[in-house]
Amino acid sequence: GTQAKNQRREQQNTISGTMTMESLKQRWDEWVISLKNKKGGASGGNIKSAQIVYVFGPPGTGKSFTGDYMTVIHDYHHVDGDIPLKHMTLVPEYKEIAEKQFIEGDWEPYFTELARLTLEAAKDNDKVVLSHATDKNDPRDHVIKKLIEGGASEDKITIIQLTIDPRVKARGLYHRTARMAEQSGMTMTECCKAFMEFEGEMTEERYIDMCLEAEAENEDFFEVHPKAIMVDISGRDVTHFDNVDKALGLTRSTELPYESICAKVKPIDEARDKIVMESGFMEAFAEILAKAEAQAQKSSLAIEEEGEDEKKVEEMKKRRSTLLKCEVSMRGLSSRAISLRDTSEGVEARRKSLITTGKIFEE
Repeated sequence: GTQAKNQRREQQNTISGTMTMESLKQRWDEWVISLKNKKGGASGGNIKSAQIVYVFGPPGTGKSFTGDYMTVIHDYHHVDGDIPLKHMTLVPEYKEIAEKQFIEGDWEPYFTELARLTLEAAKDNDKVVLSHATDKNDPRDHVIKKLIEGGASEDKITIIQLTIDPRVKARGLYHRTARMAEQSGMTMTECCKAFMEFEGEMTEERYIDMCLEAEAENEDFFEVHPKAIMVDISGRDVTHFDNVDKALGLTRSTELPYESICAKVKPIDEARDKIVMESGFMEAFAEILAKAEAQAQKSSLAIEEEGEDEKKVEEMKKRRSTLLKCEVSMRGLSSRAISLRDTSEGVEARRKSLITTGKIFEE
């Protein structure tokens, strides 16, 4: 209703920066906690009539950007599918869910929670979009099954699969990774050598070629869903919005140029990322992956704290978080994506060296 729309507009204004970052963090935290604290079934007055869109695509295809665009321009409520992971320092149950997924290989609790968050959003919003890099059909179908069990109408659930020209995607990932490395005082070459095997310096074209090779070797990595509407966003321009709108039968004012829409949409994701990174999410995620490595007799992410200076330990944790951010930006946050990490002896040694000393020492 009108009240829900006003609340969404207030939330958008908050995210766009008209309130302080601390106010935004409090608002975001309160929303996540309120969702976790709601008990009982997810049957509500609005759920059956709510339009639910499930958007998925590989890393670098702009899933969050698409969800935020639908929020700003079409008044959807956006459920970021990384909420359970990104808030595991805030919600203890989310850490348990993450450990089940990445250490035990049990993805069901995570995707059950995504469906629950979407249903909760549908109680107060007649249009909801869930975005996530779900790479396999089994967890996708699990989400849809749980949505229907929770009261959503099957004929009101639309599945969108984003596609992109692999070279366009790889170029975008290169610049994202380079920016993260630079912000942390690392070179692009140092950062990439901690999770990729190559000789010499890392250039843009080399990075793109390596991404394309990896994609060709794992062509079944991201499955096509038989019921999904395929939406190409390779243009990185107004055609991204046009193609999403066409798939969903939406219309928008043609008076708004691409740059103006981006100026409204991008601050949402930037603010969300800032909150998440300040929450210590990457450090908590690194600890989970270190546990998973320990089970596989690997140790490049483990940090020996005993006898070490506290400041040095913090520096090591920050470098480890940066490396994971760079790797996650390329491969995504799924357990399947993480399982494809290069764990060859050379890469493991370089990763350990960079985390421990800040530099790569090669034999």
